[in-house]
Amino acid sequence: MLKKSLLILCSVLCFFMVSCGENSTKIINGSETDDPADDSVSENPDNEDATDSSKENPDGNDNPEDQNTDPDENSEDPLEETATVAEPSHDFETKTEALIVTTEKFAEVFKKFADFHTVTGIITKVVTIEDICKNADCDDSDPMKDTQKAIKDYVKATEGLRYLVLGGDIEDVPSREVHDHFELPLGIADYTDDFYSDLYYADFSNWDLNGNGTYAEDEDAPVLIANVAVGRISVSTVEEAELYFSKLVKHHTAFNTAHTTKSLLLANIATELSGIKVNSGYYFETEGKTISQIPMNYSIKKLYTKSTPFPGGNTAEYLDNNSEKAAIEEGMNLIVHSGHGAPSLLTCEQGTDPDRDFSGTMAYNLENETLPFFLSCACEAGQFVKKDSAGEKLMNAPKGGAIVYLGNTTTGLGIAGGSQFIDEMLKNMFASSSSIIGDSYLYAHFNMPQSDTFNPPIQMVNINVPVVNKDSWTWTKKSIVMLGDPMTVFWRDPVEPLTTEITVKAQETDEGKTVLLQFPTELEGAALRIFADGQLYDIPYLMDETVKIKADSSVETIAVGLKAENSQYFFKEFDI
Repeated sequence: MLKKSLLILCSVLCFFMVSCGENSTKIINGSETDDPADDSVSENPDNEDATDSSKENPDGNDNPEDQNTDPDENSEDPLEETATVAEPSHDFETKTEALIVTTEKFAEVFKKFADFHTVTGIITKVVTIEDICKNADCDDSDPMKDTQKAIKDYVKATEGLRYLVLGGDIEDVPSREVHDHFELPLGIADYTDDFYSDLYYADFSNWDLNGNGTYAEDEDAPVLIANVAVGRISVSTVEEAELYFSKLVKHHTAFNTAHTTKSLLLANIATELSGIKVNSGYYFETEGKTISQIPMNYSIKKLYTKSTPFPGGNTAEYLDNNSEKAAIEEGMNLIVHSGHGAPSLLTCEQGTDPDRDFSGTMAYNLENETLPFFLSCACEAGQFVKKDSAGEKLMNAPKGGAIVYLGNTTTGLGIAGGSQFIDEMLKNMFASSSSIIGDSYLYAHFNMPQSDTFNPPIQMVNINVPVVNKDSWTWTKKSIVMLGDPMTVFWRDPVEPLTTEITVKAQETDEGKTVLLQFPTELEGAALRIFADGQLYDIPYLMDETVKIKADSSVETIAVGLKAENSQYFFKEFDI
């Protein structure tokens, strides 16, 4: 009697399992497909084996073990049996390597940035200014309790932080207004100005030591060394943020390797000494300066303002707007500019020269597939107050522009500080096959010289003119701004995109969702990260072709990132 009851129970359970299998739905590569029903009997009505089996065992009680002989009727996916089961990593809970500070308006789009960086290697989180100020009780009428101070305090309190993104234009994410004075001997330069500095957030020293509400005065003694790499994604709309995100993903996953070793040098007349126009190209060409930092295998296109003497000899061409536009649209990985600028002019000569006034509008209308790192020491083209500057327009260009722009929020000092900072960045950028631009920014802050001289090309006179002193060092540090994502990778060497197909299957369970990710065998050894609604799954070395994770039933998308040796990144979001 007991045996008969058990047989009946097995038959009922098998029937239930088969029924559930026929009605299940799977997500494959982000699209829904229904499992085909087993129509082997209906398609073969004359199949003797099927008919005989039915006659010999009409009630399914004589040989219950045969009930599961059809693999389509198994509730277990055969891939699941050999899958690597990935457990959530505690790293996401305990680490914050990068922080994006933005507003509620941009929170959702910047979460995409955070997910991308997290699955490609840098644990990144988003915090809104509204949330920061809830706890800090911000009072913008009091410089000791304003929003800027609350943001800086929050950043300083985030342990292990290396990269800081300011997600929005100054109207959304404020900057700190500072005061400075700069003077060079021999009457070469003398400036006093109040301007905005994002370094305030990156340098953890006290910028208002005397408490008078005027920041970064000499008596405040700010250190002016960045503790974290800060970059501003200066967007005013969600659409602009979405556009830059698409550029960022393309740069990391589909960079044109034919353009990796292409660079462009742009030089204006820096100044005039003893009636001689000093071309910034001479700084580039000086031993140990800019060109010396660029690898020998790089193609260097030189566009210098026409002057006598003319630097570069027959290796350089004359600079004008048409040649600059053509060179950028040709496709460059790196552009270095030493010369002049203005809020509305990306590059220009002193005074009015329409042939060499490359405007922000021209920058916005660029159509270049490869987005370069554009490093400039020009005046004011990197400011982000009032209407959009030329640097902002370059970054937000809908069909081209740059992936990162380094410039100045006020008067740039060119060969008296800005060029030296850029040279230090280049040393770090070219030190390895790929580098993170924020690390190069930090390297330059630590290593920019506090004194330097330049030997201008005056015939029969060998004069080393002092161009960097404590004043110019201080001014340069405060005025430099990096527009773009500081976690952007600079590809020194050509590495191919990581193109692959990943199959993703998700199935509802009583506990939530079981997600299976199947990888091709050639990805063995790649570093895999999966991010699903606050849960990070980290597999440093992919060994099996199939990986299984369990997610909450409310999770609708997962982000997948892969890093393999000698390749670009892989990134994709899947609906589950």
